[in-house]
Amino acid sequence: MKTLPLASLPLLLAACGGSGDTAAGGNAAAPAALTQVQQQVVGMNDGQRRGVLLRAIVDGGEDCQGVTRAKRLPDNEGRPTWAARCGNGSAYQVAVGPDGVARVTQLPDAADV
Repeated sequence: MKTLPLASLPLLLAACGGSGDTAAGGNAAAPAALTQVQQQVVGMNDGQRRGVLLRAIVDGGEDCQGVTRAKRLPDNEGRPTWAARCGNGSAYQVAVGPDGVARVTQLPDAADV
């Protein structure tokens, strides 16, 4: 498992054209227990979130040319968590901590993503 800060999240949000507000596409509002950075990731539209997941995976040293699919998983120790599938077929679990640090773990079976 690798961890990395999402310190560049505001810049990434600006590049994606979003401010972190809940956008269309079935995203539910973030629970109040989440920190601001976690709420921003949860509130992104699918394209923005796939960009953040890609950044976390690549910054973790993994080979991923693009996240083609992402699926929200149950929170992991209070961390909003997603399964992300890359274009090359590899899959990762990405959990965003309250401090903006992402935990990236490779998933052995990508069939469910």
